[in-house]
Amino acid sequence: MKNITLIRPIFLISIFYGLFLISCHKQSKSEDETTVGDYKVPKTIPLQFTDPEPFEWEIITNDTLTTPISYDLNVDALPSKPFELNTFKPLKSSMKEYDLDWDSYRTGELKFDSVPFTVTKSPIKKPTITKMKPPGNMDGTHVNLLQLSTNEGLPSNDVTSFLETEDGAIWIGSSATNTPLTYYDGENAFVYDYPGVYKMTFDHQGKLWLVSPGPRFLTVLDFKNNTAYKITMTDNFTPFDILCDHTGTIYLNSLTEGFYAMDAEMKSLRKIKNEGSNKPWKIFEDSKNNLWLSYQDGLSVLNPSRKEFRTISNIAEFELNSIVWDIKEDANNNIWLSYPYPAPNGNSNASSSVLRIAKDKQIVSVLGSENGYTITGDKLEEDAQGNLWIFGSTEAFILNKNRDASKTIALNATLQGSLRIPTPLKRKDGSIWIATNDKGVVIANEFTLKTEYFDDTRGLVNNEIWEIEEDSRGELWLGTAAGINIVNLNKKTIKALGFDQLHCNTNTISYIKEITPNIYFINTRDGFSILDRKNSKLTSYANSAAVFGAGIAIINDFTFAIYTNTGLYVYNIENNSFKKVVSKSDPDILIAGSGSILFYDKEILWIPTMKGLAKVNLKTNAVSYLREEQGLSNNNVSIAKISNEGELWLATANGINILNLEQNTLTPIQKENGLYPTDFYDLIEKEDMMYAASGNGLIAVEKATAKTIDKGFYNFNGGLGFKLNDYLQGSPKFLKNGQFWSGVTNSSSEFRLMVLNTEPKIDSTISAVQINNMFIMDENPGFGFNLKKDSTKVQTSTYAITNSITWDSVKRPYNIPEGLILPYDQNSISFGYGSDAIFNRDKLNYRFILDGEDEDWSYAANATKTKNYYNLKPGDYTFKVADRIGNSGWSVPDTLSFKIKPPWWQTWWAYLLFGLIAASILRAYIVFRARKLTKENRILEERVSHRTVQLKTKIDELKSTQSKLIQSEKMASLGELTAGIAHEIQNPLNFVNNFSEVNKELLEELEEEIDNGNYDEVKALAKDVSANEDKIIFHGKRADGIVKGMLQHSRSSTGQKEMTDINSLSDEYLRLAYHGLRAKDKSFNATLNTDFDDAIGKINIVGQDIGRVILNLITNAFYVVKKKKEENPKGYEPTVSVTTEKQGKMVLIKVSDNGNGVPKEVLDKIFQPFFTTKPSGEGTGLGLSLSYDIVKVHGGELTVETKQGEGTTFTISLPMY
Repeated sequence: MKNITLIRPIFLISIFYGLFLISCHKQSKSEDETTVGDYKVPKTIPLQFTDPEPFEWEIITNDTLTTPISYDLNVDALPSKPFELNTFKPLKSSMKEYDLDWDSYRTGELKFDSVPFTVTKSPIKKPTITKMKPPGNMDGTHVNLLQLSTNEGLPSNDVTSFLETEDGAIWIGSSATNTPLTYYDGENAFVYDYPGVYKMTFDHQGKLWLVSPGPRFLTVLDFKNNTAYKITMTDNFTPFDILCDHTGTIYLNSLTEGFYAMDAEMKSLRKIKNEGSNKPWKIFEDSKNNLWLSYQDGLSVLNPSRKEFRTISNIAEFELNSIVWDIKEDANNNIWLSYPYPAPNGNSNASSSVLRIAKDKQIVSVLGSENGYTITGDKLEEDAQGNLWIFGSTEAFILNKNRDASKTIALNATLQGSLRIPTPLKRKDGSIWIATNDKGVVIANEFTLKTEYFDDTRGLVNNEIWEIEEDSRGELWLGTAAGINIVNLNKKTIKALGFDQLHCNTNTISYIKEITPNIYFINTRDGFSILDRKNSKLTSYANSAAVFGAGIAIINDFTFAIYTNTGLYVYNIENNSFKKVVSKSDPDILIAGSGSILFYDKEILWIPTMKGLAKVNLKTNAVSYLREEQGLSNNNVSIAKISNEGELWLATANGINILNLEQNTLTPIQKENGLYPTDFYDLIEKEDMMYAASGNGLIAVEKATAKTIDKGFYNFNGGLGFKLNDYLQGSPKFLKNGQFWSGVTNSSSEFRLMVLNTEPKIDSTISAVQINNMFIMDENPGFGFNLKKDSTKVQTSTYAITNSITWDSVKRPYNIPEGLILPYDQNSISFGYGSDAIFNRDKLNYRFILDGEDEDWSYAANATKTKNYYNLKPGDYTFKVADRIGNSGWSVPDTLSFKIKPPWWQTWWAYLLFGLIAASILRAYIVFRARKLTKENRILEERVSHRTVQLKTKIDELKSTQSKLIQSEKMASLGELTAGIAHEIQNPLNFVNNFSEVNKELLEELEEEIDNGNYDEVKALAKDVSANEDKIIFHGKRADGIVKGMLQHSRSSTGQKEMTDINSLSDEYLRLAYHGLRAKDKSFNATLNTDFDDAIGKINIVGQDIGRVILNLITNAFYVVKKKKEENPKGYEPTVSVTTEKQGKMVLIKVSDNGNGVPKEVLDKIFQPFFTTKPSGEGTGLGLSLSYDIVKVHGGELTVETKQGEGTTFTISLPMY
């Protein structure tokens, strides 16, 4: 039993150790715990300027100035041209409504005929993979549109169909017989050789059904099992449309044969044989699971159970027996039908129209030419904002959400038509994908309807817009490179002012400001002018190149600060005076013109320069600077703007800076804070937002969080379809109506006026990320599919198969394995990934982690491949990757879990085997040792018994020795005390002897006087004797008390506490110790100092024990001062002090000396038993140890304070009670 008992825990320990080794993995941070990849929070620092530099004003005399010249200019009489924004405009008339008696339409039972077909299988063709470019901007349009075409990597510009997957990827089909099927994930195009796909649908098992123009067959791709099915019909079947309904049934049609239904398992094919269902066109299922079928002669609706159908016939007021080309349900559950061509009923005056059926309200509404619907539209889609798009051949007619206003935009592309009518795709991100036959995919987003671009073909005198000013009349003054345009949005007109009318050279109009109503300041590169619109007068001032104004600040109605390339000037037009800032110490003062100037607080000019921000104090005539040395992000400052909150915002060549002038703080915001690009040319405020106009987009900054945000900032640029993204400095403006106007350009020096009809809002859409590759030992494993589930039984040889890698299934199209198990020697891995984001792909960045290996996430920036993970230990792992665009949140991570098997010697059964072997060896060893130990135990027991006797003897001897040492300590103390007592008792004994001798002499005199009979003298002598006897008795009692005290000190303590006068006790032992030492050495003298606190009174202690402690401390004090005296230090006087003090509920007794102090190296040991600093034979080392124990028993504390060379103080702390 003993052996088994020993084996069991050893066996279990070996098993647990093995399991511990297998399961030993690093703990990883979750996506909610990590901060990796987050931007840094901007740092706020104290605001500091350089020391003010004084300047002077140089008066420029009148003889050097150009005399102001006035001209007649009647702006209101200028000719105008039409100018209109393409905004939503009210319909010419409301849509006509008609009653709809839904229940009156004929119903019938749905009938089917079975149709024979055959199914053949083959492996899915392997795709070719092309790295795609992000969508480019669509040329030739006046709105924001993106384009995905052969320029970006599509195999063809002829596109017919779309289908979006759950994870946001897009299947793109083409009608061309030589153009393959494309899977686009935002990163790559996977091109499969299945050409001519008109329509597509997914069934409930995830299989992809394809409709192609070839007769009599369908293609079904089952990616889970890597199987392609070809379904061939015996009918004259030409598939055209396809849909999987809520039951999982596949509905399809044939142009000549009608409608069909097939189960997803491809076991049966049925044809609807009801009358009137010939020449089918469109299949659509609404939100209530009704199935709408359109054909050339009418429209039918199948109920959700698919047992009954209803035929919608013609109504006199509108045609319903024409071909319905498209069917769409809007967010309000209305059904929209498009009729692109007149009904074939002989009515030549009929036109195309769109119908809205409101079944719940029993109303049909018609949108036609009388409402302003002028295109021939055949495709319908509702966008994320609720607008209904109706697509014609080259344009789109958009009906607003309320269905009472519309607008038309040109697409500059030919949309698919005729028999190839694709339904536009509204993607999950809200964008609309439009198929064309010559431009690939045209992509519209929320900015398509909000943005419009203008050039000189639409009324501008020049495409370069450098200034936009909205005056008090609501008119817009556009400063261009060729004059001024004046736009009146209410009148929808535009006027032009050329250089000849402005009487200036051909230079850009860079600044226009309405000083007061009807008074305008106009700046050009060769001076400035004041336009008095009311009096039709234009006055030109200082029109010389020396005072070209880069920036203007209006100080009052007559005084202007002009910042030029030669310095800062102030011009007073009332008296035509001109002065310039000059400095003797800085001849180049304020000549680094940047392009703007800001007048602030009636005495300060803030001037952005290429040498920092200049703060010009017009009251003190001094200038100071904020530069990089003071914390500015960059010295090249382009604009300064005071926000509504009173903060000063600066746009620089390297970020934005926010100055809080009240709190004197500076907050630079740069690339590390998520702000990029970092070169800015303007700042535009709109309510709680500040928009920074850069060389590549408009960046939105929320003012309230700008200083504390760690998520970065959103950029509205070409990635969202904006055509030109370099904003011309000084031009960006928000109008009173909320529109945003700006001059814009690009790297090709194209210039336009951009109008955004509303403030751009930050998009919080979070993109999706996919793991798209995995490399094992730097090899492509070729996962493909699980051979056990491969219905085609095609044998393949890949790296994964030849190296015994197993998996359950794969996720298409990337062949990412599920249930992956790797051998222990296949343990070096890397991963690839990508995002399905379409917009702003240049702002994509990623982070990833390998749970089980990494402790925290890794920030990958825009890299789409991880590092190589080498020599991973056996265990379970999960790879996670997340992405984000700009300042949006991180996406939900895509994950890939796998397991690395341990080698056989690290498996549980190996550890079990090792445990059994170890247990068997151990058992044999135990049996052998047990026998030997039994014999040795007997010998050991005898030795133990012998040693026990010896140890007992030694213990007794140690106890005896300890008692002797303690007694020796007591006797040493008693000896010192006895010497003192002998000195103390000598005095009363001397008195007793002296008075006894005197009494003897007095008694002899007494006898003589008695004999002489002199009784009076006898009485006097008797009194003297009696007085002397009193003195003898007094001194005898004193001696008796000293003796009793000695006896009390020498006998054992009873431990009984009693009320004791601690002051008297301390004083008595001080003097006894002193005289005891003096008895041994007559030459020794010391100063004794006492300071007793009378407020203490008596305390409850064991007097003889505390007395021993005090005596020991005093004796030690005398010892050390005596030793120091023997060293003969100059001027040294041995001093021992004893003081008492009441401190709260404690009494402090301090014994101090002015000896050499206690060395640091022995300070921690002095209370230890048998430790002494005295020479051998002079101390036992028990004095302080016993004293420490006595004080502790009393509930007190014994402490020591010492200074080397100055002395030591021992403090006894005792409770009062």
